[in-house]
Amino acid sequence: MTARTHTPSFQPYTLTPLDHLLPPHHVFAYMSFRPEQPSEAVDAIDSGLSNLVSQWPFLAGNVAMVQKEKRRNVRELQPPTTSDLLQCPLLHVKHHQHTISDALASPVIDHEMLNVPKTLSNSNPIPAVRFQANVMQDGLILCLAWHHQVMDSLGVTIILHALARSCSERDQKSATPRRLPMDHDKEEQARRRINQAANTSNPDLKDAYCETSYEEIRGRQPDSIICRRYTMHTDRVNYLKNSCNNLAHELAKGHSTSQKISQSESQYKLESISSDDLVTALAWLSVSRARRRVASKHSSRLPRVSSLSRNIEVRSILQPPLPRSYLGNSLVLAKTQCEWKDIPTPQEAPPVTRKQMDKETINALLKLALMSRAKCKSIQDEQIRGLIGRVEECDDFSSVSGAPAEVIMSSLRKTDIYASDWGKKLGPLLDFDTIDGRTDGLTLILPDRNPARRGESNWEVRVNLPVEVMEEFGKDELLLWVTEAEKPGARL
Repeated sequence: MTARTHTPSFQPYTLTPLDHLLPPHHVFAYMSFRPEQPSEAVDAIDSGLSNLVSQWPFLAGNVAMVQKEKRRNVRELQPPTTSDLLQCPLLHVKHHQHTISDALASPVIDHEMLNVPKTLSNSNPIPAVRFQANVMQDGLILCLAWHHQVMDSLGVTIILHALARSCSERDQKSATPRRLPMDHDKEEQARRRINQAANTSNPDLKDAYCETSYEEIRGRQPDSIICRRYTMHTDRVNYLKNSCNNLAHELAKGHSTSQKISQSESQYKLESISSDDLVTALAWLSVSRARRRVASKHSSRLPRVSSLSRNIEVRSILQPPLPRSYLGNSLVLAKTQCEWKDIPTPQEAPPVTRKQMDKETINALLKLALMSRAKCKSIQDEQIRGLIGRVEECDDFSSVSGAPAEVIMSSLRKTDIYASDWGKKLGPLLDFDTIDGRTDGLTLILPDRNPARRGESNWEVRVNLPVEVMEEFGKDELLLWVTEAEKPGARL
């Protein structure tokens, strides 16, 4: 497909130190539609991608491993050959005999839905970005696969908004395609600024990263990691958030009768937590309890502490700031740790119909949320520069990776994916999802379904855990309460 375009060409460029901090694998997004005519919808996508690649040719490129200035495992984005695009076109179309719900229910990656090689080899071209239009029995799933060292979620969101505009412009045949928000020169300037931002490595973010490759980390994980999607009801999320903030207010006034103000609570007592903070703390608490229950069953040892790593987008934190429209990676991990005694064991399973949660759980959620929020807010320009310097100091650019944690949290809640107009051929976006099944503890908050009315949509969360831990997580009393004991899965 995308025969309308010639083989795209651009100057190869080296990925930045911030790019190299991300896992060297593809990430997958699943966008579901119910078009009246699937063939016309596919044609609109094909035309839209042609417009995108004409302005952003790097989307058709390949990620290659090179050696530069005596540094090993440096990744570079290179233009594709005609043969590359014949072997792995920018857009592939495939017909299936099952439904959208069937596809999204898979607990592991189904490569039949994707347009990238199942196994990646550095000796072969690794596509940077590829799409597959999956024509299902009841609609269409457009699957995007992108190499995580090329773009972060904000960059991908910009790409998807631009693709939606290109698809909708087909409804107006006389419309001139709009210029995209970023160009090659500005992208190059942003990459240069990141490369020049290196500072002497400092210890502030040391715990969040380790001198181990992602391949080694993955080799130590359990083989049986699965991915499930949970829907947390917004009224219960709001109740927990408000309860935490009310407790923080009580502590601030010194009127709490439940306990004395701890040093951490005293330091951050005037801080109000957000719903994002609350959902993050809830995942941390429930996953930690699930891991503890599994360890207890097998009489195995837990890590010394329970930890949470939270992905922070830092375009505006680096000084001078990077453009908001920069497509490359600008993510930094903020890691927080707590003692296992800070993870309370529930006294009994709370009835799902109960309207309130016990004070001990509220107190634990508040403490975890405040710790995480404080760590995120502590990240400044100097720490990011030090992290860039840490990568630059390495002979092997693959040797600095995100350290394992009980939960590794990313949030797409505010990406406004559902606000895009995809045009009449595709119709409205029915669902946005992602399936991983590879990274133990990876947890993703999915986009707000109704961004025009913040705070009214349910919170949808994708969780990746070993099978046995996932079973315990699914039985966690707090999770059952906030999901009202609904079965995991997409709500179409």
